[in-house]
Amino acid sequence: MKAYYRYSLNTAVKMIVKDHLDRLGAKFEMGPQNEIELYEPLTAEQRTDLEQSLAYYDIQLLPEQQNMLVDRIKEAIRELVYSDANLESVNLSDYLSKKLNYSYGHLTSLFSEATYMSIAHFTMMQKIERIKELLLEKELTLTEISYRLNYSSVAHLSNQFKKITGLTPSRFKEIMKRKRELAQ
Repeated sequence: MKAYYRYSLNTAVKMIVKDHLDRLGAKFEMGPQNEIELYEPLTAEQRTDLEQSLAYYDIQLLPEQQNMLVDRIKEAIRELVYSDANLESVNLSDYLSKKLNYSYGHLTSLFSEATYMSIAHFTMMQKIERIKELLLEKELTLTEISYRLNYSSVAHLSNQFKKITGLTPSRFKEIMKRKRELAQ
């Protein structure tokens, strides 16, 4: 007899890290994007123990400097996506390299190692959140939004939006409008 199982790699890794931190008696909170908020610093012995026990699962704690750079990458992307400037003329790799003074290759490698997603995917997720805001807060057409966020076409924006949210932009706007009406 065979048994099959399904799993979420991200959930599994978070549970392993949580179990090991609990075992150490650490006071912490699991954050989004593979972040851990430690309320009290780990002793050198605790950190070594944690690193060694997680190494069995091929999980690594990133040095603080790397964590800070990943946070700077995220912030630079959010700053770009949420700026009022059109993104049409902005090349993301050039923008990040110049802003953070590192090669784009180094940034992408570090980012994906720390977050288990690419910079391109993170940027796409930020753009989708921005599209949601623009659809709800401003009276912009999809053409204006696609131009503003540097999509090659409205169709590309709509396809990406539906791929991530499961809804077309117009259906999303319709649902949110109905929710607002019901809340009033």
